[in-house]
Amino acid sequence: MENALDIINKVMDKHRFRHKRDVAEYFGVTPQALSIWIAKNQIPPKHLLKLSQENRKDIPAAIKAGVVMEKPSSLEETQSIIDYLMRENISLKDELVGLKEKIKNKPLKKPQGGVFDRLATDTLYISGRMSDGIITDLDGKWENVMGYKPSELKGTRYDGEDLIHPEDLKGVKKIEQNLKESTIISLTRYCTIQRWKHGKTGKYIMLSMVWDVNVEEDIGLVVCKPIDGFISA
Repeated sequence: MENALDIINKVMDKHRFRHKRDVAEYFGVTPQALSIWIAKNQIPPKHLLKLSQENRKDIPAAIKAGVVMEKPSSLEETQSIIDYLMRENISLKDELVGLKEKIKNKPLKKPQGGVFDRLATDTLYISGRMSDGIITDLDGKWENVMGYKPSELKGTRYDGEDLIHPEDLKGVKKIEQNLKESTIISLTRYCTIQRWKHGKTGKYIMLSMVWDVNVEEDIGLVVCKPIDGFISA
């Protein structure tokens, strides 16, 4: 199964897009939303459907234009491939309907509180501008984990003094300065550990953070995970 980044790169190659923002415009979403797709390795079904429909249109269009395709050697062979794909499509639809019915009728299990449950539940996402440090989008259960509603953080600075522990803020500012001054780095990934203030208790929660930064497009995407047991006053 292709990951989200591979699919996006194929769209860029096919349409000769130069920037990720062109892909975002193609899908009708913001560049920040596209970055979150890549981080979560998940493209929403309605957007995958758009690609599927477009790919199906390419086959008859190529035949009509007289384009020689690699696999089919004749019109009959091409038609048989199309027929096969249509049958597979119907089969997949039937399978999806069956799965939906099973899920609908199957009682939900209570969360077991295991490691994988917490990984899925506690993961937080931030998308923001590197130029001014403004948070432009968030995803995940911020209120449950950190005590903030997404609307409280959106539009604020992710490097703000009222959010990050003073000792950690120095390191954050240093990294930002290095990225802004660099004339070589355009894409980079790095990891940090920061203490962020809980919105309700005022205590600092230690977060493991993975940063994906695109300097050229002025986008920073952060995947955050609280480190269990590390809560300080």
